[in-house]
Amino acid sequence: MNNQELKVLLIEDNPGDAFLIKFYLGESMSPKFNFFHGENMKMANELMSKNNFDIILMDLNLPDSVGLDTIKKLLEKYPNNLVIVLTGLVDEKVGLETVRFGAQDFLVKGKFDGKVLISSIMFAFERFNLNKQLSSVSSELNKGEERFSNIEKLLNAGYVEADISKRVLYLSNHLLKLLNMPQEKQYITIDENLQYIEDPEQVRKDVRAIWEKGGIQQVTFRHKLYPSGPLYFRWYMVDENKIIGTVFPA
Repeated sequence: MNNQELKVLLIEDNPGDAFLIKFYLGESMSPKFNFFHGENMKMANELMSKNNFDIILMDLNLPDSVGLDTIKKLLEKYPNNLVIVLTGLVDEKVGLETVRFGAQDFLVKGKFDGKVLISSIMFAFERFNLNKQLSSVSSELNKGEERFSNIEKLLNAGYVEADISKRVLYLSNHLLKLLNMPQEKQYITIDENLQYIEDPEQVRKDVRAIWEKGGIQQVTFRHKLYPSGPLYFRWYMVDENKIIGTVFPA
């Protein structure tokens, strides 16, 4: 962070408050702040149309915008921006509301010095970027789950995962639909699941054979909740406690 430079936009119509915040930010050596100032929303919009800012500090009561509408309008037009709201003493409750509308934090004027301002900015900056990373990872996971679900539908095959040490099965959504089982059965004990199998002892023998033979083993069985006919079960042993497999109509 030693050479980090952050671009900050202050939206503030009070010259005294603007001067003080610029002074506070100018005292920081690490990170360094590249400071921009707009006295109203019109000036802020002009600056934001030409620049990408790392942090936006904004007063809610401006000559051309007042109250919570100020942050709502800003984030509607420029979503996914890090905004810290500056409020007066009488607006402290309003500051809490701004977080609900998308602000990362709020600061009450007259209650912070340069050290508090910079630490608040950096904490919000780190948290904002961490949340973006988590959202990106979550999005990729969702895409992966969607692809996996599409493959299951295409093959008309369900996925099952067995944890032998915990004696628990995980059944994919498509497998639940295939077997007409409710969502709450997604995690089910091995013993409970065997109650649905017409010949559970044979299934036990087939599972034991996986440890003896290794590789991919395929068996056929009948499930009481799938009256249409037998099912194929392709097993693969991942390790001594975990088996994965696919289930599809014969």
